[in-house]
Amino acid sequence: MCGIVGYIGYSLAVPTVLNCLTALEYRGYDSAGIAYLDGGKLEIVKRVGKLENLSNYLKNKIIPSSCAIGHTRWATHGEPSMENAHPHTDKNKLVAVVHNGIIENYVDLKKALEKKGISFYSETDTEVFAKLFSENLFAKNPELNEYYAKYYAMHNTMHNTYKISKKRIIKALKHTISMCEGAFAVAIVIKGYEDTIFFAKHKSPLILGKCRDAFMLASDIPALLGYADKFYTVGDDELGYIEPEKATVFDLTLKPKKVKFKSVSIEPEQVMLGKFHHFMEKEIAEGADSVLNTLNRLEKTKALEKIPAQIFEGDFNLHITACGTALNAGLIAKYIIENQLRIPVDLDYASEFRYKKPLLSNKSICLFISQSGETADTISCAELAKSMGATLIAMTNVPATRLESICDYLIPTSAGPEIAVASTKAYLAQLSALYDFIVYVAKIRGNALEFDIDSVKNGVIKNNSVNYKLDLTELANLIKDYSSIYFIGRGLDYFLAVESALKLKEVSYIHCEALPAGELKHGSLALIKQDSIVIALLTQSELIEKMLNNIHEINSRGAKIILFSPFVELKQFVYKFISIPKVDDLLAPFSIIKPLQILAYETAIAKKLDPDKPRNLAKSVTVE
Repeated sequence: MCGIVGYIGYSLAVPTVLNCLTALEYRGYDSAGIAYLDGGKLEIVKRVGKLENLSNYLKNKIIPSSCAIGHTRWATHGEPSMENAHPHTDKNKLVAVVHNGIIENYVDLKKALEKKGISFYSETDTEVFAKLFSENLFAKNPELNEYYAKYYAMHNTMHNTYKISKKRIIKALKHTISMCEGAFAVAIVIKGYEDTIFFAKHKSPLILGKCRDAFMLASDIPALLGYADKFYTVGDDELGYIEPEKATVFDLTLKPKKVKFKSVSIEPEQVMLGKFHHFMEKEIAEGADSVLNTLNRLEKTKALEKIPAQIFEGDFNLHITACGTALNAGLIAKYIIENQLRIPVDLDYASEFRYKKPLLSNKSICLFISQSGETADTISCAELAKSMGATLIAMTNVPATRLESICDYLIPTSAGPEIAVASTKAYLAQLSALYDFIVYVAKIRGNALEFDIDSVKNGVIKNNSVNYKLDLTELANLIKDYSSIYFIGRGLDYFLAVESALKLKEVSYIHCEALPAGELKHGSLALIKQDSIVIALLTQSELIEKMLNNIHEINSRGAKIILFSPFVELKQFVYKFISIPKVDDLLAPFSIIKPLQILAYETAIAKKLDPDKPRNLAKSVTVE
């Protein structure tokens, strides 16, 4: 999770890094910190809480440094505190490190360092990395560590700097990452090198950016937009350094690599709020565009046609694996594939997939869905499936990701950058790509479908014109003080209820639970009492009668039912009714999800919460 940024160039580094961290804060906001080199001094500034606390402290300070690294933290090891905030340093403060990921064997490494007399001030694995790297840097001459510390205490100017060789630093960095287990990306500044930032990557994302008069690095491309115009995705087990005018990259054998920077089709405006108050609000409004852009891109690039038709012609096992909202998109796909194609689908949480000893073979087709393409659990599942001979398909929203590099084929989505932690437009983009995938497989197998891609596009356009704000703002004020809310539905509506409950709980902190309406009598009805709030979804025409029976059951217990449905004749049976456009039953996800996302957003606003940054959550889950 966490986000890291680095800048080395000919402009002021500290304000640049702070600006870039703003675009990464969705990765974590427990604390933030920055390290910079200035006149031979290594300075570190940290603050607990959101990035604005750090920015406010530094905003009136003019710092002439042109080399800085920064970090925004989502706590994994140790509570949010000044001691645990990044950057971290070695005992003599010659080295500062920011880190994204988890070093799984940090406890053993820490014990080994403690036996050498090294003490620790934090609970983090990052401090262990900093001190391990320092030990490796001075392994052959440990007395030099003390010498350099004294030297820099006496000579703090750029003109009196005695440098350790870059070759020695890179060898020490290689040795350090070879000792670490887990997933991590690090950026390092070292006293004496005001013109260099060192880096290394293993499994966690890291991007280099090329600017007109600088080089930069970050966890994600959006952080560098407006500064860098070309990018390089650092590969696993690559390490190196950036300087104001060049980037040097090595593989793990320390063989230099040819670095090819590429342009990307992301505009800075895509990561700016514009007329909106929050990114969640903006991204809900962009939902229809994310569907149309995804479908148009798939048609233009013929990405689906690049998946060989023959793998779908015979017998095969289809597995869909994902986490969170991406898994909920998979729930919809499973339902429609089984309903329309009559192909059984195994659907798994990525966090559980490996531990059930999955039944995979060379006849298995595994579809892995991840907005970021860097979700740690999903990547681990892909690696396992690959080792078992399965055919792997990645569905991602970000180019050149680790998941894409593992999988055999790619189904790209085009939601554009998604900044808010709670996924909205990316969910719709995933659904549209999944529907297109179903159409492609149906064509190969000769199945007749009850929908086509044009009907998806038309339905999205129709739904996008409806203004729900007034009704849903009123509804949000009704439900904001409840401690528990229940969502019910049948068929596709139940799977949409699952996603809707997740969205509301993420940003409002209200306990929300999705229940199959037909299962109420099997235990869940015990939760329903006078004035309980039940949000019912009903879009499936063949289930109106069954769902109406469940509504009567709930009404008889005195609960307040809020019904989202195109069937206006049912308005008389419920406390509140939200009318949605009528579309074909199987296209219901594209008509009903927008007002439910808006409800979640408006409830957060009614509770005076920040919907972009829900507590304890981060956007990209790059640790298991």
